[in-house]
Amino acid sequence: MATKPNVKSSAAAIAIVLLMEMAVRFLPQMASPLVTTLALRLLQVLIMTTLLKGQFTEGNMGSLAPEALARAVMKGSLWSLGFGAVVGTGALILVMIGINPLHLVNMPLPKDTGTLALFFFTGGIVAPIAEELFFRGIIYRLLRPMGVAPAILISTLLFASAHAMQGMVPVPQLVGGLLFAAAFEKEGHLAVPMIIHGAGNTALFTLSLI
Repeated sequence: MATKPNVKSSAAAIAIVLLMEMAVRFLPQMASPLVTTLALRLLQVLIMTTLLKGQFTEGNMGSLAPEALARAVMKGSLWSLGFGAVVGTGALILVMIGINPLHLVNMPLPKDTGTLALFFFTGGIVAPIAEELFFRGIIYRLLRPMGVAPAILISTLLFASAHAMQGMVPVPQLVGGLLFAAAFEKEGHLAVPMIIHGAGNTALFTLSLI
């Protein structure tokens, strides 16, 4: 993947996103955490796409032309199906040895329908777009001149660290980060890891309903 990030715009986007994350942590929240997260991610997407608008081209983050987007969505769907097949095979093996794989992915979800729908929208669509813009569209591309392997490894560690919870190793984020970066490197369009990321999150949320 040929990539030539605009360092000045990328640095500005990183600084603004990090400042927004810090502000949300320390300033009083005016709404529920879910609504706050949704608003934050939407604003971050707007800021990053504005600062990086010249980077949405072939050889950078991928063209926004309808044909290019359609190809990227198709490729992202195929990657998602392939990864889903691998995960499904692993889950079947766990069942065969007496381990319930659902216990490994279970997470608390909102109880009422409206909040649950907002949770799926935020975590399954908006958050993956924002995170892929930041971690693959900016961080990975800035690291890419170091080489593919270092860029994938470092961007994945940063991605996983951002999702780490005290006392827990963020295994899904480590695996996901490697997959998202590899898909972006292979396909050359940021929409591909966005599709995989969104599909993965939605699958995890759906399994948690079982």
